[in-house]
Amino acid sequence: MRQRDSFFKPTIQPRPPGVTRRAHTVLAGVFALFACREVASAPLAAVAPGPILAQVRAVLARDEAKWIEFRHDLHRHPELSGAEVRTSQLVADELRRLGLEVRTNVGGYGVVAILRGAKPGPMIAYRADMDAFQSFASDPVDYASLSAGARHICGHDIHTTIGLALAAALHQVRDSLAGSVAFIFQPAEERATGAKAMLADGVFSAGMPVEIYGIHTSGYEQGRLATTAGPMMAGRDRFDVTLSGTGDLVSASAAVSQRIKGLATIDVSQINTPQPVDFVFVQISTPQTSAGAVRLSGTVSVASAGSRARVAATIRSELASALPSNVAVTSTYEEKWIAGVTNDSIRAATAAASVRVALGDQALATVTTIPAAFSEDFGSFQEQVPGVFFYLGVANSARGWNGLPHSPDYVADDHAIGVGALAMSAVIVDRLRVR
Repeated sequence: MRQRDSFFKPTIQPRPPGVTRRAHTVLAGVFALFACREVASAPLAAVAPGPILAQVRAVLARDEAKWIEFRHDLHRHPELSGAEVRTSQLVADELRRLGLEVRTNVGGYGVVAILRGAKPGPMIAYRADMDAFQSFASDPVDYASLSAGARHICGHDIHTTIGLALAAALHQVRDSLAGSVAFIFQPAEERATGAKAMLADGVFSAGMPVEIYGIHTSGYEQGRLATTAGPMMAGRDRFDVTLSGTGDLVSASAAVSQRIKGLATIDVSQINTPQPVDFVFVQISTPQTSAGAVRLSGTVSVASAGSRARVAATIRSELASALPSNVAVTSTYEEKWIAGVTNDSIRAATAAASVRVALGDQALATVTTIPAAFSEDFGSFQEQVPGVFFYLGVANSARGWNGLPHSPDYVADDHAIGVGALAMSAVIVDRLRVR
């Protein structure tokens, strides 16, 4: 899960000297958006979803200890974006043991595997990201990271393990499936480059899925998931503006910076409050000054196409109106640097129904908050294939385990692996079961 850019603090550490209490509180509030503790944890309902899913449930229960230990191994050996060598090898080995068609080194260290059902039918994709996050905080678990400066505090070790557990469970019921499942294990999500790299490298060369699904850990209690139709995570654009000429460039850069900031509909003091569906959040780095030029760069989080068009038009072509004639401006604006997440409304409804049948009505919540300071490149796949993203609860408040991504005291409840794998199995089985 891509956070705010490097000119903001990458994790919420204890308040350091010189940082105001208010500034630290605002940053901490970013993570509170993912807590969603207003919905109490509930046990999974005992339901009868059908013989295929019952078999999947039994396989997942049988193998739970194996997948927990696998996840612990990944957690002990985290690998940052672009360096997922060991992780991808372990993933590929597990998939080959199942007899799946496996392709490695896709868009970096990406892995793609195809499970084919007994009868022809559509292809469904599941995506898991594999990279860890930079963190020098101590790891509060007994399977702590052995790699200094790298930890799985975004839950990608959970995502990856769910993907493998899902593949193993669906492999057991493949004779009851009409179609195929593409398992996509993505590198470099934290750098927001992995999805685009895999797409450029032909991730769908074995066949174009009709839909794609994914999961991200969150501060919901273990045993719960959440999703929504339509926008779920804002997209992230970036811009670069250079001012040059014989005029007062310092004053000109201040005027341009103010013009860009004026495009925002929320500011840093508001990011710890629920956001509307349509908002603009602007972040500008410190100006870089060289001989005869000043450069401004930054990012814009947007939650709708209309807001993106308004901001892009201003930065691309309307900044000169704020400048004197002896100052020139050139600018670039890259839309969907990070695509964000927009769920297909019809598929979100059908997937939600499948999850409720498998886990019980109380297990699924509806997302009502779009976080301004986080994004995800799962949306790059959704631009090619309609799909649905879920938040997966990994917190355990009774044990004091904080499931908020990128928090230094992040701890994910291992039992969320089975919940996530069962939920995704329910969705895929409902789409592919032989009728």
